[in-house]
Amino acid sequence: MWVEPATKKVLRDALPSNVEPPSANLCAARNEWESFQICLRSDRVVRNIRVQAFDFKSKSGFIPASCVWFGLVSYVPILNPPVPYPDPLPPFHPFDLKENETQPIWVTVKVPERVPAGEYSGSIKVVAGKSYTIPVTLKVWNFTLPKTPRCTTAFGITIESIARVHGTSGDASKTRKLHKKYYEMLLDHKISAYTIPVDLMSPEAKSYLEDPRMTSYMIPYLQDDAKLKSLVGYLIENNWFKKGYFYPLDEPVNKDAYDQLAKICERLRSIEPRYRLVAPFFRGPDFAEGKTIWDYAIGQVNIWCPNEHYFDLEKQTRQMMRARKNAGEDVWWYVCCGPGEPYCNFFVQQEAIKHRMLFWHQKREGVEGLLYWSTTYWMPWAGCDDPWKSMMTVKNINPNIFGDGSLLYPGTAVGIDGPVSSQRLEVIRDGIEDFDYLCLADDIVGPGTANQYILQVARSLTDYESNPNSLEMIRRKLGQAIEAAVRSRIP
Repeated sequence: MWVEPATKKVLRDALPSNVEPPSANLCAARNEWESFQICLRSDRVVRNIRVQAFDFKSKSGFIPASCVWFGLVSYVPILNPPVPYPDPLPPFHPFDLKENETQPIWVTVKVPERVPAGEYSGSIKVVAGKSYTIPVTLKVWNFTLPKTPRCTTAFGITIESIARVHGTSGDASKTRKLHKKYYEMLLDHKISAYTIPVDLMSPEAKSYLEDPRMTSYMIPYLQDDAKLKSLVGYLIENNWFKKGYFYPLDEPVNKDAYDQLAKICERLRSIEPRYRLVAPFFRGPDFAEGKTIWDYAIGQVNIWCPNEHYFDLEKQTRQMMRARKNAGEDVWWYVCCGPGEPYCNFFVQQEAIKHRMLFWHQKREGVEGLLYWSTTYWMPWAGCDDPWKSMMTVKNINPNIFGDGSLLYPGTAVGIDGPVSSQRLEVIRDGIEDFDYLCLADDIVGPGTANQYILQVARSLTDYESNPNSLEMIRRKLGQAIEAAVRSRIP
């Protein structure tokens, strides 16, 4: 039995990384989720393994055991290389450990918003034939992560996939309930979905649109002028319009797409000049040599969203993103089936630390938001009938990519009427929280502080830290600096 960080994917043939008695040492802010893995391996079958958490206690307070969540790391087949990879995280249940096969148990501690800062001690009991106690220390920093993440997110949910896999395609009411569960799981991971799970003009919409955890939502681009004007007016009247955006066109390349974009923006401008519109792009126009998207879309697009690799591919990107930001417009970026290695992305076969480092890169580049096209893209025609059996989600695009557009799993395989998280999703939340740390450092310690820490682990988009322990060391130094600055401000 040994402990590994959340930013490591533990394969079935993994052996103990150290010979010390297992223990965990965590550091977190208030309103932060912090995770690690307990790994078990035996040369014989061990039956009915169970776990139990105990309260974390300090001199000034305690964190109840109910703030600890256990998951049982599950595996999906990867064909390149041909080995099972860890990803699904169904809730823990007693299990039998197979001989000579490593099994991690996922542990997440949620630090309450109002708990006193300080050094906490707790423990986790693992019953595997006999009882083993793993001591856990938790340092709670004397600062709180914001309810509204500083990283704006816009992640898709493919409702058609959810309905098909859960068997609710013919029942709109059941599909809507499932949509709410998937939406809430993303929100619990500090991620905002494209669409809220109710009609924007329904009474139920208020609770979603005023939820401080939500950073953005997509406004439907209605074809009827009167209906679109009515919807926009309703959102403005209720002060909900500012977090909304339009996303009517994706990845413009040819002249037809740019002409369509111009018409869309002209129409929106006539309805409401303060509209916000995103049109993600990964290359320049193909109909005008030497021209860029900025030659055609300035004055139309105002949420600029290049693919991550475009910062290296197109030399003007950094300069233009700074200029658009200075003009009061928003700067996002996105990943999808590209870019591949050595860039960071969310593929199953990538090292877990890459999913987290993306957010350090994001802050380094001055990017405010992240767009991701889907979290539940399970389409048989594209290569994925059941994500538990195959994560070749975009076989039609690239059969060597696993998990693109899929960060969740349908709970049907494990008796859950809703979503199951993944290791990638948990690590993405850690990255979003890192982004909060970096923003707090600039706000509280002083402008430019974040880059002092970022450059120690993220020298460029393709040259960055791959050792989870090194990243954690820098993160802790960052937390100490924020806490010291907070302390110095207390009278």
